Amino acid sequence: MKRFEIVLLSSLVVLLLSGAVMVGDVFAAEGRSGIKFGVFPYKSPRAIVKLFVPIARRLEKALGVEVQLVTAPDYDTYVARGKAGEYDLALPCVNCFYQIQGAGYAVIARGEPSFYGGVVVRKDSGIETVSDLKGKKIAAIGDHSYGGYVFLLPQLHALGIDPRRDVEFQFLGKLDSIIFGVVNKKYDAGTVRCDALESPAFKAVRNDLKFVARSEPIPQLPFVVKNSLPTAQVAIIREVLVALDPADAADREILQSLRLQAVRPATDADYEPFRKILQNAQGFSLR
Repeated sequence: MKRFEIVLLSSLVVLLLSGAVMVGDVFAAEGRSGIKFGVFPYKSPRAIVKLFVPIARRLEKALGVEVQLVTAPDYDTYVARGKAGEYDLALPCVNCFYQIQGAGYAVIARGEPSFYGGVVVRKDSGIETVSDLKGKKIAAIGDHSYGGYVFLLPQLHALGIDPRRDVEFQFLGKLDSIIFGVVNKKYDAGTVRCDALESPAFKAVRNDLKFVARSEPIPQLPFVVKNSLPTAQVAIIREVLVALDPADAADREILQSLRLQAVRPATDADYEPFRKILQNAQGFSLR
């Protein structure tokens, strides 16, 4: 990466953390209303900039208004801002959507296909099934994450293993911390997306690891809009997202970076079945 590109990316990260990144021509001087696009902090600010600036630029071109790309430092802050109605367009985690839905947000699209959470261990760990996790130390994303924690709780409970007493969970928040923590034997197991090891970042260690359990299918993060957004703008946003074509090289790069094959139209109803699964599983949560 060239030096000026590094400087630009660093500047974008600082602005992203502070609340807004301008990703195209500034239209405020022309009196046109902008859109704030809030992305859940499932990756570092630097990674979010890299992944979502191309989409934000396409939205700007199609809408003719400024798009501000924003995130938050953590789950609680992101949800609080969503509940306050700060986002016009958002890509929340699924649990986040349920938390902010009452503030007036509706699903307009979702990525495909669904994914799975799983329990990853070293191949030489001696751990073969969920029952072998009793008394073990497990690294997890966080207690808000279904694929990175919650899915495992009812599986443990069904085997008579109390997640509060018989297993030691450590919430790390970062995928690489979990995977390398397991590789380096700091943790006996980790809960992550099952497709995590496909990342080039883990190429050197993926053959040292295996999955011993997985979740039910998990719907991808939904694209949601504030109900107050004009219908015409909502239609354009959905059209831009759904138009991402894996046959096009530029579009394929965007989709692959998001670990998607396509983006399809969706509604709140598509997420209702999973709400029940999540609610049942959260009954075993440590929180």
